[in-house]
Amino acid sequence: MVVSCGPDPIDRASEDPWSSKNPTATSLQRGNQSAMVVDGSTVEQSALSVLAQATDSTNPRYRANAIEALRYAPIPVLEKAVRLGLGDVNRGVRFVATMMVGDRHLCSTSILLEPLLLDVSTSVQAAAMYSIYKCGGRVDLNPLGEMLQSDNPELRGNAAMVLGKMGNQSAKHMIREALKTESSSISPIRRRLINLQMAEALILLGDTEELEVVRAAIFSSAQEAEVTGIACQIAGRLEDVEVISTLESILLTKGRYPDEIRLVAATALAEISPDRMPLEPVLRFTSSDSANLRSQCATALGAQGNRLSLGPLALMMDDSDPIVQISAAGAVLRINNPDSLVEVD
Repeated sequence: MVVSCGPDPIDRASEDPWSSKNPTATSLQRGNQSAMVVDGSTVEQSALSVLAQATDSTNPRYRANAIEALRYAPIPVLEKAVRLGLGDVNRGVRFVATMMVGDRHLCSTSILLEPLLLDVSTSVQAAAMYSIYKCGGRVDLNPLGEMLQSDNPELRGNAAMVLGKMGNQSAKHMIREALKTESSSISPIRRRLINLQMAEALILLGDTEELEVVRAAIFSSAQEAEVTGIACQIAGRLEDVEVISTLESILLTKGRYPDEIRLVAATALAEISPDRMPLEPVLRFTSSDSANLRSQCATALGAQGNRLSLGPLALMMDDSDPIVQISAAGAVLRINNPDSLVEVD
């Protein structure tokens, strides 16, 4: 897993073999995005079309992002994409698809996970253990404990994430032991990011005192903006109401943080308290020159869930950049289907 605050900038759509055209958006004018009203059903069909094309792209990043964006899609649609992803040649796509089986409880697909326990990618193996466990299977946690001690920062982070999401209390000791182990081959900044992932895992396992670690990381220096971004993401996922005012300050204070971090804070704010995320400063990024910022803007709008955002998102599904299209399509599905995710014990 690449630790970042959002998708990396990518080449424009004209250089990619697929490019969607969204008829819902082409008749709309860009000048008055905040006031647009579109038909929810029509724009959702456009979103599903965008993501269907993306899952068939020759670019693995588009395929992986599309599977993640389909999280809020109807189960049959998501399951079809996940089944394809489980056999993908790219390890990143396989990882996303494998995690989705457990996240969305697609247990009719779990039989396809057994071969992935022997995948050439250890991260994919970890994801397979997670989803098998979430679907009621027996899993030996010891290999995940070994992964936590790895010199590979991606593997350490993924193992911590998996153990936290599993919810098995016996993993606490493993994670705390891993926090004591430092690898000289991992840079200090990467160690901080991994330690934040481990703190999140411990919080998910009931050690709420680790919230202070996350809260403190939000106030990292400007030179460690990525740490601030990851901490904001974690606070959003954990719905930590104590940081609402801090997130508002990050979003609304220009110049203190990069725009990327401001949008990460906006998304976290929307996940904690949707009514506290102001639309206007986020909507400004729909016309940013940066594809990365436009993509993050779409994600924030999706997290906030305001149906008035369907108009701007319909336009963004016609963006020149495929990642922006995918993010906008995922946001549309999230707004249209806010109750589609059901927690399964």
